[in-house]
Amino acid sequence: PGLILAHRHGGDRQIWEGFAAFARGLGYLSVAVDLHGLGGETDDWRGELAALAAAKAALLEHGADPENLAVLGEELGASLALLYALDEPAMQAVVMLSPGLELRGIDAESAIRRLKDCPVLILSAQNDAYAASSAAALKAAAPVFAEAQSYSGAAQGADLFAANVGAMSQVTQWLKSVIGPKSP
Repeated sequence: PGLILAHRHGGDRQIWEGFAAFARGLGYLSVAVDLHGLGGETDDWRGELAALAAAKAALLEHGADPENLAVLGEELGASLALLYALDEPAMQAVVMLSPGLELRGIDAESAIRRLKDCPVLILSAQNDAYAASSAAALKAAAPVFAEAQSYSGAAQGADLFAANVGAMSQVTQWLKSVIGPKSP
């Protein structure tokens, strides 16, 4: 199975290093992308969506199963992951860390309502009020299977993994149930 990893506004792909290494140990291929346009003034996300498409192509080139792909994103990257999954039927799952209902012109609540055949896992911290309330609203709005997990503290995005022992395992267990890897 293959994973596309999208970072938050102001971040870079390095934030995903720990998760990617953990997932690799469980049999996942992953590509963390640098979304260069996230610091710009534009709300035209075509460049970032093209970067996610390039990541998918790289995964397939390196042997990822085209029928077992997921996209994960943190904060604004979570919204972009959702948009990408809407237009890319090969995406079998979306994982959103610290999402927002509306971030830089992306209406995630409207987007999730259009999602078909693509389960969603939504993670947030209890003391990150905006992400926690957004997670609840997104779960309620999803017409597909959606699961929300709330963690103690105020960590945001991929920092949830460092702040909450077991969070990486919970995400990969959820992914395993959706995209594998399948046990022999």
